Amino acid sequence: MNEPTSNNGAFIAKLGAWLQVALALGLISAMLAIAEASKVLNTSGAGDPARFSAAIGDILTCIEIAVVLSLIGLVLVTIAITAFSYRSRGMYKFLWVYGLLILGLSLGLWMFGFKHLVWHLPFALFFVILARVKKEEFMNAVPTKRPLPSCYNLDP
Repeated sequence: MNEPTSNNGAFIAKLGAWLQVALALGLISAMLAIAEASKVLNTSGAGDPARFSAAIGDILTCIEIAVVLSLIGLVLVTIAITAFSYRSRGMYKFLWVYGLLILGLSLGLWMFGFKHLVWHLPFALFFVILARVKKEEFMNAVPTKRPLPSCYNLDP
């Protein structure tokens, strides 16, 4: 049986995994901002470049925030699984699903000529390879139990 995984590693890994949602939310926000920019073009035409450039600025801000949060999340997950040796079945599934999803998206973007958008690719490759190589460690990980606060102690 393996040693229990650390609580610090669990927190960092879960935080990093949840930060990946920021990428999806940022892209949805960017789509909404694109719709707003097209409304600006439809209503005022090309005669109001200030409003249109403000809408483009909103799009870029949404994408920038999403990318930064996503990269921070990827770094946190990487730290948790390497430095803290965090192992769990949930993290194993995350590494496989996220890794394969990003590999597919990156290859699709690469094929369509968007080579500058494949910055997730090294993380995806690392996650898939690590999950494959360390499968037994992830599947046999013993979760740690946090002790209950003293207020729950019912012994006299």
